[in-house]
Amino acid sequence: MEKRVEIVWWAHACVEIKCCGKSLLIDPHDGGSLGPVFKPPSTSPDYILVTHEHYDHNAVEAVARSDTIVVRERIGSFELGPFRITGLRLPHDEFEGRLRGYVVAYRIEVDELKLTHLSDLGRPLTSNEAEKLRADVAFVPAGNVYTLHPKRALEAADTLGAKVVVPIHYWLPGMQLPLDPLDVLLRYAKKWRVVRHDANTIVLSKGDLPEHKTILVLSPPRF
Repeated sequence: MEKRVEIVWWAHACVEIKCCGKSLLIDPHDGGSLGPVFKPPSTSPDYILVTHEHYDHNAVEAVARSDTIVVRERIGSFELGPFRITGLRLPHDEFEGRLRGYVVAYRIEVDELKLTHLSDLGRPLTSNEAEKLRADVAFVPAGNVYTLHPKRALEAADTLGAKVVVPIHYWLPGMQLPLDPLDVLLRYAKKWRVVRHDANTIVLSKGDLPEHKTILVLSPPRF
């Protein structure tokens, strides 16, 4: 029997995945570093993954419990409770890391669902990288600045074989980071179906995946 996987977007690159009574949080922020209207994610996860040590991605202390297991930039395969994880190091810029260093993208497998968080990927994926990160659901940076161009971001999601793309890391009202708004990425989504969801959380299973490639726009959390 398929288990239901809950996905929660806490704004910016912060994504929470819940299944089997456990919670995995990726790239927590502290709220204020994004802008004065933002707050930290209101969750207390069992596990935290940090893709890289930039201030808007690594605010572990804002959400961690005393028993939360924190994994920072880990490469290779490992398990955290029900989550089977593969970490792959990727450049944070188009110059193979010489400008901004590296990030670690994570593929999370839980039950039958595969989800990949591309962090602040800075250039298109190679075929070998895409094969290692293949997923049903892809969390893709959409804000252009500090990451690859939105058109390339959608192409990266395509190479992963993702049926569902959840845009992350883009400008929201009140944000002080100089990112592009989501509309820029959507200009290049001619071959994608766009579905706007009126909450920052959604529940999916393998059987829920659409036949047509879909961009799932989650609403920002209410701060």
